[in-house]
Amino acid sequence: MTSRVGSQWRSGAFITAEAIGQAIVEGEFSEGERLPLEAELASRFAVSRNTLREAMKLLAAKSMVVIAPRRGTVVLPRAEWNVLDPDVIDWFGALFRADSAFMEELVQTRQTIEPAAAFEAARSAAPHQVEAIAAAYREMEEQRGSGSTAEQVRVDVAFHLSVADAANNRFIQSIIRSIIHAVRANFEALIEHPGNFEGNLKNHRQVYEAIAAHDPDQARGAMERLLEQSLSDTKELFGSTRTSNRH
Repeated sequence: MTSRVGSQWRSGAFITAEAIGQAIVEGEFSEGERLPLEAELASRFAVSRNTLREAMKLLAAKSMVVIAPRRGTVVLPRAEWNVLDPDVIDWFGALFRADSAFMEELVQTRQTIEPAAAFEAARSAAPHQVEAIAAAYREMEEQRGSGSTAEQVRVDVAFHLSVADAANNRFIQSIIRSIIHAVRANFEALIEHPGNFEGNLKNHRQVYEAIAAHDPDQARGAMERLLEQSLSDTKELFGSTRTSNRH
């Protein structure tokens, strides 16, 4: 069993892991529960035992299950799942986007990393890297009021990646790229709320301008304000607060 999504081939093991992963996410198999026997699962998903074993290895690599001798395969607690794994985020889908704690923790994590990225970008960005940030910001401006959530998410993600790349620090780049799939889910939730995209454009512009001026402190401060706005919008989205910091 194989499938093709767009131009991307997916193996039978991946498709099976996805189906079981979604069943776990949706609560069909609970935390701490032992999954059905191999023969039963293979029959249910119409795959060979070898394919099922490979699927289980994929789920184990994502820390969703543990394969234990004599105990079988057991579902791990959600706190142990690899939430930076793009597949896990895809399987969680709307559940992640509706999880206020997950979204707030994500923005708080970004508050630790991205101001440092902006600081380093202002300090060391090459001219072509500054231009990449400028181009990403121009695309954001072009999406002002467009109503296209997909395009607004795309250009917002591109802006933050361009800042990370301009930091010229492999650790910063790696950390930000490792969370970008989760960040995309956060943007999708926020941008669906009218006005959130436009309301944070000013802060994105100030980040870009400070980096272009090679002013590290201003760049860090602008990114801090940008993320304070994102956190405020995230809390408001979930009803944690009705106060907006927009200015």
